[in-house]
Amino acid sequence: MSTPCPSVLLVALSSAEEQAQCRALRVRDEQSDFIASNSESLEQAADSPWCEPLAVRALHSGEMVGFLMHALDPDENSRWIYRLMIDHQHQGRGYGRAALRALLAYLQQLPGGPGVALGVAPENIGARRLYAGEGFVETGEVIDGELIMRRMLV
Repeated sequence: MSTPCPSVLLVALSSAEEQAQCRALRVRDEQSDFIASNSESLEQAADSPWCEPLAVRALHSGEMVGFLMHALDPDENSRWIYRLMIDHQHQGRGYGRAALRALLAYLQQLPGGPGVALGVAPENIGARRLYAGEGFVETGEVIDGELIMRRMLV
């Protein structure tokens, strides 16, 4: 029997304090090669108006447990998930799956095509398993060394 996902809120990072909390989140050391740091991601978002960075907060406590960022690719008219990370202290509790599900529900409400894509390091077996479990399919495309996975939003 599977454990239900915890409930999460996706919240805009609207203050310097929230951004500092986000920058302090870390993945496990062995995962650090799989994802850009949150500092780098926030810098990218500041330079890219099409990116939307969001904090992942545990609904029961309000604590920031992770970070994600998505964007609309105007050339493809599809959404991309650029980042999804859960702090090392909160991994293994279902927050990643809950955040992904919350983001997919959110993206369905936004303009753009019905597809969503993401890139994942080939060695990141846990992430590939998570995404496949939520309907993402590896396309055979590789961009900057990452496997591309896609799924429909509807």
